[in-house]
Amino acid sequence: MADYPTPYVFVYDVFLKDAVKHVHIAPFIKTWSRAEMPGKLYQLPTGLPIVVEEEGGKVFGEVMTFEDMDEVMGIIDPQEGFRPDAPQQSRLLRDVREVTLIPTGEKVKALVYLFPKEKFNAKDMYAVYAHGGDWRKFVMMPRFDGYQH
Repeated sequence: MADYPTPYVFVYDVFLKDAVKHVHIAPFIKTWSRAEMPGKLYQLPTGLPIVVEEEGGKVFGEVMTFEDMDEVMGIIDPQEGFRPDAPQQSRLLRDVREVTLIPTGEKVKALVYLFPKEKFNAKDMYAVYAHGGDWRKFVMMPRFDGYQH
């Protein structure tokens, strides 16, 4: 069994409640809360969102704890492109950050998947800044950017 620095996991993408991959982790959820953290949310041309630690933004998501952390991380890590065996070759890094539980204002340390700031270039990556920092709202917003959604 792996040793995790915190039982909390912050998600902002396909693992959100009602999102496409939530069903895979739902059976393991012990606790759940809406939450936010500092940073900026971008959407890549693939449709997947990433979080970059930049000033002046907030990212909204959900914090969960799970019955079987190993099992759940075995589901989430590959989806996020995180390789525990080779973190430096991962697409996203998994790190611990302070997040705020929205209903109570309580702060907890949670595992978060972040895009390495030094590798981030919005223009080169065709990343679109998700104003408001809420991926679920962002993907449902009509956008007139020339792409068919």
